Amino acid sequence: MKKNSYTFTSSRLGFRNWIESDIPKMIEISGNPEVMLFFPAVATPEQTTDFIRRVQNQFEEKGYCYFAVDELETKKFIGFIGFYYQDYESEITPATDIGWRLHPDFWGKGYATEGAKACLEYGKNTLNLKHVIATAPLINKPSIHVMEKIGMTKELEFIHPRLVDNERLRNCVCYEIEL
Repeated sequence: MKKNSYTFTSSRLGFRNWIESDIPKMIEISGNPEVMLFFPAVATPEQTTDFIRRVQNQFEEKGYCYFAVDELETKKFIGFIGFYYQDYESEITPATDIGWRLHPDFWGKGYATEGAKACLEYGKNTLNLKHVIATAPLINKPSIHVMEKIGMTKELEFIHPRLVDNERLRNCVCYEIEL
């Protein structure tokens, strides 16, 4: 796949499936303690590579994933924004989740909001998705703010089954939107 072959674009961002050259860049992002502040730990290179393989497979199976995202003006890889089918056991799953993880150099520019809005539009108009959720620890105010800015509404607070033993992160919130 050529780097400029986008599945869709927004005004400043290009969304695509992952390519091999994204792996070391995402390893850097997911290994950054500031980026991973609201996760139990930074991701190892192996965990990040496995994650990318899973999202690549989901793209092939479902036509969506946490898309690799480039800044269109510079063609720089900035992280991911997109959808992932979540089926861990909980009261909110199975469901299609929207999420994002960007390199800190691209924070504060409105990219998460712009990208998530573009994903929701793509999800509605192309993928025919009807319902999307987003989850975050209650302390993750930046992500919750993005959820609200893209029109999602708070559905419930819950203890995340994958974070039960993490006192700092286990209390989470689920937002949702009907498309």
